[in-house]
Amino acid sequence: MIALAAGISVFAQNESGLGLDVGGGIIMAKQKGSTTMMGTTTTSTSSGPGFYLNLGFHNDLGLGGLGYTMDLLFDHWALSDDAGSSDAVARENYIGFAMAINVPINASETLSLQPFFGPGFSWGLSSKTDWTNPITNQKETLDNYDEDTHYLRQYSYLTVGADILLKSLHLRLRGSVDFGMWDRYSSVKEITTKDGPNLRLGVAYLF
Repeated sequence: MIALAAGISVFAQNESGLGLDVGGGIIMAKQKGSTTMMGTTTTSTSSGPGFYLNLGFHNDLGLGGLGYTMDLLFDHWALSDDAGSSDAVARENYIGFAMAINVPINASETLSLQPFFGPGFSWGLSSKTDWTNPITNQKETLDNYDEDTHYLRQYSYLTVGADILLKSLHLRLRGSVDFGMWDRYSSVKEITTKDGPNLRLGVAYLF
């Protein structure tokens, strides 16, 4: 999925380099999949907007500025068919955890760039698809976590990104990309769906 997120965070830091952040923003998600039936494979992509919330912790290890962040995340998004061939909309909620290592590059006393990377894991709280039944022409809702669908609740990803710290303004600008690590239909050979890459953009106030 490609996810576009812009958020505002509250970020607390003490003299030892320990800190907390609480944030939120908007997110746009994307999934890529394929279905094979009677020897014919069709591919599809879906995307849509949503929002995220996060509670985070970070620490400066004092090793040339090397540090790490840990975030507890809540994501919500709504996915629809990019090709417009269906009116189905999948609404998904996730809670997750991400950890990243960051390395600062100080451009000046007031400006710093901090590239970071690390793993993330999310667990699906709910995933339901609203669609129109072509036979009855009535709106219906499908629970994607029903045991008959084989759609996995859990997924893992790798995050790569960078923060820009505007020290004099106490602002942090963030951009990152999440790459899904496995197929959400691992038990079904005829269907594949993978999350990512997810693009996140955010802004935080530092104090």
